[in-house]
Amino acid sequence: MSIETKTSFARSTGSSSNREENIDDDRGPDGVKPKPQFRDECFRKMDLMIEFTNLRNPNHCPSGVYVMPSGDNFHTWYGVLFVHKGYYKNGVFKFKLEIPSDYPERPPAVKFIFNLINNNGLFHPLVDPDTGSFSLSQQFNDWAPHKYYIFHVLHYIKKSFKKGVLDNLLEKHCFNKQAFTTYHNETRTFAVMAKQCADLSISQTVLYDNNIEANPIQFSVLEDDKLEELKAFIRPPPTERERLPYSSRRTYSASSTITPSSLT
Repeated sequence: MSIETKTSFARSTGSSSNREENIDDDRGPDGVKPKPQFRDECFRKMDLMIEFTNLRNPNHCPSGVYVMPSGDNFHTWYGVLFVHKGYYKNGVFKFKLEIPSDYPERPPAVKFIFNLINNNGLFHPLVDPDTGSFSLSQQFNDWAPHKYYIFHVLHYIKKSFKKGVLDNLLEKHCFNKQAFTTYHNETRTFAVMAKQCADLSISQTVLYDNNIEANPIQFSVLEDDKLEELKAFIRPPPTERERLPYSSRRTYSASSTITPSSLT
């Protein structure tokens, strides 16, 4: 039975010589057989999905940064950065990650979605004022697969709004030469322009601009009661250190009522 099975298989696939000719036909000019493209793309997509899932790890996605893949294309991620300190304090800056099909061979391209009055973009040394493109060349000039990941890029995006990174930028890596020069020569002027960008980023015109339908991160106005309900929903549970011990709760509940005289 096994012999008949092998014979039928040989007839269906052709002779061994024909199979060798087919293999030779698949080889490139250098004699090397190319990798199966479909299999390679599947593994790349799986790796990318794992990276996105791992962003739940607090050590991966920096605080104040939120990203979501586009519903149309998993290689396009939209993000938002909340800045709490520094020159851009209180700013809310939207950005986009374009992940190349051969990632991680090449790094993602970062672009800030920020268009102010008179078509002026985000005033930052690393951000192109016309296109919003963000420069990664200084931090990732030695990009290599499995050495850097997307979460490294997200951490750098956040750090680039801090003084430590701004102080050490090299002009050749900056897309906005004017912002670079202003930061080093006219710090007060830079601080005023950075604050203007931060203030405008949270204005209704900019913050609630949801014209990009593919962007899953949308901002809208909430009523006060809805806002408090949302805060209660996303508020993290208290840690063990913050929880009051059971014995303390019993002591507190059994204690006498506090009166004005007892406070004296």
